[in-house]
Amino acid sequence: MTMKTKILKLITEATEPAEIVKEKHDPSKPFTMKFRGIGAVSEKKNANGRIYPYELLKEEIERYDKEMVQTCRALCELEHPATCDTSPDRASARILSISEDNKSWICEGVILCTDEAHNVRGTPAGDILASLTNYGTKWGLSTRALGDVNESTGYVTDL
Repeated sequence: MTMKTKILKLITEATEPAEIVKEKHDPSKPFTMKFRGIGAVSEKKNANGRIYPYELLKEEIERYDKEMVQTCRALCELEHPATCDTSPDRASARILSISEDNKSWICEGVILCTDEAHNVRGTPAGDILASLTNYGTKWGLSTRALGDVNESTGYVTDL
């Protein structure tokens, strides 16, 4: 009996620019640069021409939240490498929470930037992202996953 191996394609989704969450800074504590933005959208064509079915995306986001976000392991990178895995040596931010809003998911997170006054060392990519942000560069959140995409319709399955 031969087992057929299914090859899944690396798929990404770009979203609207993230916003920096302005909070009053307590100088006695390390500085944090927090952000908020749409991380994923279902049931409508996204910027990459893909459509994620609501139930499929919801199930995967709930799994990701439980396994990665709630265990403080949900890292972000500056760009999409050619693999599905996120590498700590390329981390620029960490997702702190993810919540559903009208078939979309909102991510809140923190940029992993240096605060020399409190001897907090950021990551190289986190310092780059903080610098870009400080100079007014707009950036957005994006998802990265393995799935099957119908190229003619953009419909995603097997996420």
